[in-house]
Amino acid sequence: MKLSEVLNIVKDCSYPVPFYVKTTDGKRKRIRFFSRNGIVYTMGKRDRKYGYGLYSSHCENWVSLTKAGSAKTDTFKRYLKRANAALAMLEESGLWNDIREEVKHFLSLSEEEQRQMVKDIETDCYNLFYLQTFNGGKYVWARFYQIFESFAAKNCWKSIAWSKWERERMSAEVAECIKNGTEYYHRWIHGYDNTVEVANRNGEKKAWYSEEYRNCGNGWYYLMFDATHAIFFEKD
Repeated sequence: MKLSEVLNIVKDCSYPVPFYVKTTDGKRKRIRFFSRNGIVYTMGKRDRKYGYGLYSSHCENWVSLTKAGSAKTDTFKRYLKRANAALAMLEESGLWNDIREEVKHFLSLSEEEQRQMVKDIETDCYNLFYLQTFNGGKYVWARFYQIFESFAAKNCWKSIAWSKWERERMSAEVAECIKNGTEYYHRWIHGYDNTVEVANRNGEKKAWYSEEYRNCGNGWYYLMFDATHAIFFEKD
């Protein structure tokens, strides 16, 4: 395909829209596209805020470009379900008091305000949500803005990657530490360098989970909402 053909197809996409790309070798892949000022941008699977310009060389082996199926998940309904689930987990576990209060604040907003916030998060190529979380913006209350972005992601909750034979025992051990506010740290290898940490800092219970590339110190970092559920926070 020519770049001009791609632009003609996605020219009305002012925010990231998923398409299926079919290549000359018969393979199909899913890519999010949007256009701005006559330029086509793509967003990778894990990209949340920024796009990358598309060049002719990128699409020369493309055969077709079709919009992903119209059967859509009700993203607002799913978002509310996740926010309510998060609140229930945090109230049960006692973790992250500050995040719990932010989630409660979101759920106290009017439906119109909630819908606008979710819409702003979904159109993240313009940073409509992030830029309003500081300097007096309308979402300045969302200090843990990453959590609210994660509620809108395709996959929200992350399970702890315990080894199969120790999952039950380790989950119970972590749950007990969270319940009692006991300090805990455990590091193991399971595909990645995995770490779980539970801390009690001045009476505030917190817990983290991470998956880092082996012997690298960089990877994915999550906040634990209870002993079995974590939510994406940042990638390093």
